[in-house]
Amino acid sequence: MLKRLCQYVGICTLGLVLGLNPVNSEPLSDPADDTMLMFVGETEPVVTVASLSPEAATTAPAIATVITREEIDRAGYRTLGELLANQPGFFVAEGGRGSVPYLRGLRDSVLFLYDGVPMTTDVTKSFAPLDHELSLFHVDRVEIVRGPGSVLWGFDAYAGVINIVPRRTLLQSGTRLRGEGGEGRLFGLRAGQGLAGDRWDGWLSASLAGERYYAPEYQSGAEDVLLNRTVDPSEYAELVGTFNYGNWLHLSGRWSEFNRHYTLRNADEAITWDGEKQTPVNLVKIAVNTVYGPSHYALSAYYQETDYQVRDADVDRQQNNSITHLELLWDRRVFGRGLVTAGASWRHNRVDDALIRDGFQPDFLLPGAPLFKPALTQKDFSSDIYALFAQLRYRWDRLEGWLGARLEDHSDYDTAFSSSMGVQSPIGDSGRFKLTYGNAFRTPYSIQLFDEADLHQEEISTLSAQLTWAPDRSRHYELTLFHNRIRYHRGEDPYGGLSLSSAHEMYGAELLLRQSLTRSLTASAILSWFEGDYEDETYNVLEYSIVPPDGGDRIDVYDSWSQPADLGPRWLARLSLDWAIAEDQSLRTTVTAGGRRDDSFLKGGDAESYRTPVLVDMAYSRPGFFDGRDRISLRVTNLFDRDYDQPDIYGPTPGQPRRLVLTWSFDF
Repeated sequence: MLKRLCQYVGICTLGLVLGLNPVNSEPLSDPADDTMLMFVGETEPVVTVASLSPEAATTAPAIATVITREEIDRAGYRTLGELLANQPGFFVAEGGRGSVPYLRGLRDSVLFLYDGVPMTTDVTKSFAPLDHELSLFHVDRVEIVRGPGSVLWGFDAYAGVINIVPRRTLLQSGTRLRGEGGEGRLFGLRAGQGLAGDRWDGWLSASLAGERYYAPEYQSGAEDVLLNRTVDPSEYAELVGTFNYGNWLHLSGRWSEFNRHYTLRNADEAITWDGEKQTPVNLVKIAVNTVYGPSHYALSAYYQETDYQVRDADVDRQQNNSITHLELLWDRRVFGRGLVTAGASWRHNRVDDALIRDGFQPDFLLPGAPLFKPALTQKDFSSDIYALFAQLRYRWDRLEGWLGARLEDHSDYDTAFSSSMGVQSPIGDSGRFKLTYGNAFRTPYSIQLFDEADLHQEEISTLSAQLTWAPDRSRHYELTLFHNRIRYHRGEDPYGGLSLSSAHEMYGAELLLRQSLTRSLTASAILSWFEGDYEDETYNVLEYSIVPPDGGDRIDVYDSWSQPADLGPRWLARLSLDWAIAEDQSLRTTVTAGGRRDDSFLKGGDAESYRTPVLVDMAYSRPGFFDGRDRISLRVTNLFDRDYDQPDIYGPTPGQPRRLVLTWSFDF
């Protein structure tokens, strides 16, 4: 039924979009119309991920933040991981296969979008573009929503949504070059070209980067003979482009390729081995939209491929995911002070060699251990998702409210219903209060599709309250409280098993303070804390089966154990001091600290505790040598070269040592 309804809505809307003249259409809004519709002041950073309409983050129907291009340059962020580590509620853990995001204590719980295209796939939940595989050079802004976003974005918009918005020329031609170099054989070359005509503009940019993993030594060999070796440097390449014709046609694409080399340790650090990871994400997107009277119509489509390849100690895992997606969107002013947004979407997902069981146990590689490697189990599958969604916003005087719902029909598991609601209101001339509620679902693990008859998607319900006060540009204060209720949670063990289903509750607070101390000094602080009823997760995983030679019933042997839930540190603090040394010259010093992390790498082993060290980072920026056309910046991470260990996949790994990176940018 839902499939037929989506098809009917799609045919009607497609005909209307293609039949209308985008040049002669009437505008969607009248600037003199006193509606609550989300028109943004010229100086406000724009966010689209919260409502599919451009608006200010302060008035968006979500707990939203926008990190602009100017802030990225001023802070010296080189990767998305560095950027997110400086946002409330986020913790980014470094590791061999790549950085891992935590939001409000939940690992791999954020839906990453590139120009509105989901980068999270059914292949793996552990992929996030936090390192050099995605360059911030190509990015105009990063939009962040803390809280479920499934009404607009579907499955996996779980604890939050992050939209990476690519650059566009904005009707101004120009070329930008950037080069960087630093410790650890780090280098980067970026180039971008903008072109513009009377009614069109485009942006094309490319980047090459490389570095060596900061713990490069490993051992290899056979039997009792081990040889010391060094991993090769990692290499990254990326090509992105956007094209816009007027306000009605938008094209974007991204091609990426990288080869990350790293090392891993086993639980007792007796052996270190090499690893290699490749997860290129390539996509193309087209969007057409038009306005007719008070209504706006949009049709968008994209195709994306993700080729996931990981090799640890000669055990290879290769999976491929391809997604085709079509969405139709309509929004219209209603009742004078309201806006209704409705849409229908279809997504076809094909997975080749989905990893059903990953039995790799690194202890088998110890000298003197039997020459045995557990076999991987992989299968192919495809699925379709049909969805209908709608959101209504309305304003009563100074109070605004919203209500949204989404119905998703999946070919392989239960139909899911997501909802969201909230209210917001200004407080005086400088404050604002938001109260939001929503629920969301995660895509099940591949193993669940084949092994579980009674399959439940993991679900989260989040209630958030935020109070913001910003009396002027020099002061900004923000307090956010949240409560999560989680059902059907399944944890993933590095040995390939899933924990038994469980339910949990979590609550916490996020505090952001920014205050000008003098005309040249500004201090800011971010404090995040959460608590909950999480206990050890219990696993009961099939180890092997025995088939009697007489044809009797098969005997399944299970391996059972418990280990701590992977939540990251329970609290984090980040203090920054910005010093405007002179005109267009700045120095930022940042101090971070956090709580301890518990982990256990052996089945049923005792939990080990790892401290989150106090680290100091610095970023210095100044004009270059060509009269305002170039800029030089220096970023130093772990300034005092603190020595510490952090948990990784199969054992502890050393933390990243001090690293200096010098960047030179030139515009002409």
